Amino acid sequence: MRIIIGKILGDTLRLTLFVIAFGLASAQADASLSAAIANGLEGQDVVSGVPARFSILGEKNPTVVVFLSAHCPCSESHEPVLKKLATEFTDVRFVGVHSNADEEVQEATEHFKKSQLPFPVIRDAGAKWADAFGALKTPHVFVVSPSGDVLFKGGVDDSHVAAEAKKHFLRAALTDVREGRKPTVTEARSLGCTIKR
Repeated sequence: MRIIIGKILGDTLRLTLFVIAFGLASAQADASLSAAIANGLEGQDVVSGVPARFSILGEKNPTVVVFLSAHCPCSESHEPVLKKLATEFTDVRFVGVHSNADEEVQEATEHFKKSQLPFPVIRDAGAKWADAFGALKTPHVFVVSPSGDVLFKGGVDDSHVAAEAKKHFLRAALTDVREGRKPTVTEARSLGCTIKR
């Protein structure tokens, strides 16, 4: 009986410690994201190579932050979708973020120059924004309100290949925001290549 009680108490203590540690980690992640949103994205424009700063907090319109890759097939297949959304939702600001440490600067420059996205792509040295946003894959999208609230995070849609998608998460979220509603779906699984830190 003592052994059983001791085991139950031990398991309870481990679970309590796990919950506390998880809560602290979540609070730290929230603080990092809040700081990244407040400070904006600052770095080098991948295409032009010139310093760039992209503010988020306090802007008139929501911002779509999308993490992209120069050699991920999933990321590349969603570039036409992102182009179309950026031209349709002109009341929303788009910015791309390139965080992959395993992609050479020249490779990224050539790729994004060729893809001709209608929004800037900023180099994320040290993956500090990827870490702050909790971005895991490419493409990974975050819709942020002017007040700094993350309205949606996840995949652009439900497929590795954009043309095969059945659910269009980003489009639905942007439509909801445009019509004055909170997105019906606030989080969706992101698909694609893992961001290499």
